[in-house]
Amino acid sequence: MRDATVSTATAFVDALDRNDVEAMRALVDPDGVWWVDTGLDRASGVDDVDPGDDRPWPLHGNMRLGDKLDLFSGLPERFPGGVRQQRWHAFGRDGFAVVEVDGDGMYEGERPYRNRYAFVIGVTDGRVDLVREYLDTAHAADVFSGRHLDRSTEAPAPVATDAVPDEALADIALSFVAGVAAADPSIIAPLAAPDATWWADSGADRERGRRDVEPYRGDRAPLVGLASLHDRIRHLPGITRSFTGGWTLVPRRVIVGDGSVAVEAASDGLRADGTRYQNRYCFVLDVERGRITQVREYCDTLHAFTTFGLPTTPKA
Repeated sequence: MRDATVSTATAFVDALDRNDVEAMRALVDPDGVWWVDTGLDRASGVDDVDPGDDRPWPLHGNMRLGDKLDLFSGLPERFPGGVRQQRWHAFGRDGFAVVEVDGDGMYEGERPYRNRYAFVIGVTDGRVDLVREYLDTAHAADVFSGRHLDRSTEAPAPVATDAVPDEALADIALSFVAGVAAADPSIIAPLAAPDATWWADSGADRERGRRDVEPYRGDRAPLVGLASLHDRIRHLPGITRSFTGGWTLVPRRVIVGDGSVAVEAASDGLRADGTRYQNRYCFVLDVERGRITQVREYCDTLHAFTTFGLPTTPKA
């Protein structure tokens, strides 16, 4: 029997997929919060901050849920052919669900918008009161007309959670995060099946981020797209060596379901060139027989690609 939290969360996403604003309103607490990460403007994306009218757009940080739904009334103008938000995986319990979604629409009838999402959805007394939308921010910024997308700020250092489910899946997920934080492949490798994969989204190059392809394997496995987990973790020590001022990655929330677990986590690192890397992640792990089979990494790609000097728009 499906958990009531997951049923409410999936009903909400299904209404979003139908572009049915009134059905969404019937499922939410309008005074709840809808959060989207904020690109270069890290301070606007802090958990307890509402940036107000000066927020970046479309990467808006916290927004009152009712106000966010008001904006959906403009969907027919922005997407005259409609926009799909098709869920393909959902799990959770005890008031939190994770719903993974593929989007597909034509912005203003001419620009493809095909984002990939992990929605972390909080449900209290049968109503959605928290939506945390992890998406490819570089793709969103490339497609939509935005504001303040070049404004760069820093956020306070993140604080780790102390609310962790006492379950084996949670232990596996936290060990994975600890291995990433330590940049130590020897911590992660024993947790994963031999053919495990690690996926991360790809910005404006949507083809590179497809999940339905043969994973990259070998020493040159890239940091975006689908790759062998065991090959990708070889990059971790080299990446963190660029953080001469230190690097941390701390878990913020753990959500357990049947065969899957998600960790919301936040990083803080100071690089040799003085730039600060403060990403916010949702790692989704599929686990079979006590071993990780898949990792899907959702994060603020605009912030990541800019910090590491990767292209955020297609090549001319």
